[in-house]
Amino acid sequence: MSIWCHVAAVVRIDDLRWDDSTPDFEEIFGKTCKWGSSDDVWNDLNEHPDKYLSCGSEGSLEMSVWKNPDISCMAAYTVSIFGDLRDFADGQGVVDWFKNKLKDIFVRQACITVLTEGNKPITWTYEEDV
Repeated sequence: MSIWCHVAAVVRIDDLRWDDSTPDFEEIFGKTCKWGSSDDVWNDLNEHPDKYLSCGSEGSLEMSVWKNPDISCMAAYTVSIFGDLRDFADGQGVVDWFKNKLKDIFVRQACITVLTEGNKPITWTYEEDV
């Protein structure tokens, strides 16, 4: 029987945009690996797990990026990271992974909730050092 880990995370990112460019969010948070991905992708994931979103036995989390169309607005992007990881019991590991990914970006707000079957949910909210 599999253990499932359910993840929902959101981060709002500030950025000064002088043009219509967008950061490479796959570089920041990681790439996806799906159940049907090629052997090359799965091999790359095994060799370089830090280049991917958290992954279970059937694939990784998913990521969606919203880009504010008003380039004069400081709240420039909202990134959602979500999904269900099969055969993955390390909920705190996903929270720690998420916190680590926020180190090099300008976070306006961020939160994550992780529920591993059979355990209480883990919820973390970003707080800027005061």
